[in-house]
Amino acid sequence: MEAGSGMDCVCCGSAAVTERPERTARGYRRFRCRCCGKQYNERSGSLLNHTYYPSDVIALVVRWRLRYRLTLCATSANCSCCAASCSATRRCGTGKRG
Repeated sequence: MEAGSGMDCVCCGSAAVTERPERTARGYRRFRCRCCGKQYNERSGSLLNHTYYPSDVIALVVRWRLRYRLTLCATSANCSCCAASCSATRRCGTGKRG
């Protein structure tokens, strides 16, 4: 993809970027700036850059929390990493119940 791909360089801000043919391990598009030579992907420079989960999963969780007004315990009910803290919150009566 040539200049005007909609992705400006995260380093110098130039619009002269080229889309690389390969993708990242998680499937995100890669770009290379023709001015400074920096390579980056479509998540670089965003809040989601170093997150473990894909952007669409994060957006879905946020949507569910806002739409159904879920607590963190409700969204992670099947998650074993926070089961102890969620059950402790329910026992002491500070957690919200649906």
